[in-house]
Amino acid sequence: MSNGTHIGLFSGIHHGKLDEKNRVTIPAAWRFEGGGETSFLAMFHPALGSIVVFPPAMVRRIFDAATQVTVSDPDKMDALRLLGENSVEVACDKAGRITLNEHVVKEAQLGRDVVFKGGFTTFQILSKNPPVVDRTSEQTQTILRALAALGL
Repeated sequence: MSNGTHIGLFSGIHHGKLDEKNRVTIPAAWRFEGGGETSFLAMFHPALGSIVVFPPAMVRRIFDAATQVTVSDPDKMDALRLLGENSVEVACDKAGRITLNEHVVKEAQLGRDVVFKGGFTTFQILSKNPPVVDRTSEQTQTILRALAALGL
């Protein structure tokens, strides 16, 4: 495993399994050690119909941008809430697994068989039968604006 500062790119397509505890084994080339600054963020992204996994450097950017939002800006507060409720902080265990929460598993409609797709700086976890992508609802538009405001 790496030291959590994954320098390589997330590339290719890999197949895996979701177990009864909502754990998936990350492809060996993509693994990272968890804890502290090496935690990744797994977020259900309705416009993609998948779970996007952000590495530590992007998690830091999200954190830094979020600390600039004030309670006097309800639109940005709402956007951060939507991002937060659709996300879970994850870390690899010794077997290379991450544990997803029930919410993101349900939203992504993950079954036992999952697909990992590399996106160079992020990767996605998809169902073999992913949900219909939603790129037009107000909630998705709010999430997209929030991601843009965070520089992602």
